[in-house]
Amino acid sequence: MDKLLIKQCLFYGSWLVWPFIAWLLWRLRERRGRWLVALLLAACLLFAWARFVEPQRIHVQETALTGTGARVRLLLISDIHLGVYKDSTYLQRLVDRINTLQADAVVIAGDFTYEPDGQSLDAMFAPLGGLRLPAYAVLGNHDQQAPGPDIDAELRAALAMHRVEVIEGKTVRLGGFRLAGLGDRWANKDDPAFLAAPSSSLPTLVLSHNPDSAIDLGPDLATLVLAGHTHGGQIRIPWLYRHVIPSRYGFDRGEQFLATPRGRVRVYTTVGTGEVGLPLRLFNPPTIDVLDLRP
Repeated sequence: MDKLLIKQCLFYGSWLVWPFIAWLLWRLRERRGRWLVALLLAACLLFAWARFVEPQRIHVQETALTGTGARVRLLLISDIHLGVYKDSTYLQRLVDRINTLQADAVVIAGDFTYEPDGQSLDAMFAPLGGLRLPAYAVLGNHDQQAPGPDIDAELRAALAMHRVEVIEGKTVRLGGFRLAGLGDRWANKDDPAFLAAPSSSLPTLVLSHNPDSAIDLGPDLATLVLAGHTHGGQIRIPWLYRHVIPSRYGFDRGEQFLATPRGRVRVYTTVGTGEVGLPLRLFNPPTIDVLDLRP
């Protein structure tokens, strides 16, 4: 069976949980087997929360990071994953929430899409044109490398149309620091050589989709790495979630440090705002990270 069809069946078929919950509530009137019915009801209610409630919440996480050498307030989002599970309506809600927050810029750490299946990317990402802050981005593995077709060029054109600047392989100056972009690691587009020349005395913040890209960096190249990709496990069941996070170096969510051949690198990983695999989130809602960077 086609993988996209399977995902669509999971997405739409999950609505059947509601009549099943109604039937279980009706069965609770009977004494026989009530404990089993109650257990099934609790499991179904947890599933309904993870499927219909938590993925639609937009959580704002504020974090102060000192010692960066920069003084800036950034909004970090990632893994929007518009396509089979979420559409432009959700993106509009996300943009509206971002526009209520005070910051200097929005940085987007890749994976804009998830199985868009030929939909117009211009229309899909039109809400980004309503951002009131300058926006900078890199692409992720779902945008330009398997799984899924390579939509790199089409997506870049759509983002440019809606005033989102893709900064892979280059730096832009924001106030008193440099913001640099690394391409996707799984697509072998995260070569950091451009960071070394020309040299700069400004603090350098590196935007990367995959936090594992930090392994090729050092404190001489990156004061701080901002990334996504992991989803923080997405379905954050204790212990189990760690076995599905796609990171070779133990990245999860929030601030972590990685010892690399060039030295110790500071990384901040956001949990993202979309879903892949299953249309579920549990104990890990879609998040906008508000990063207050201070010298």
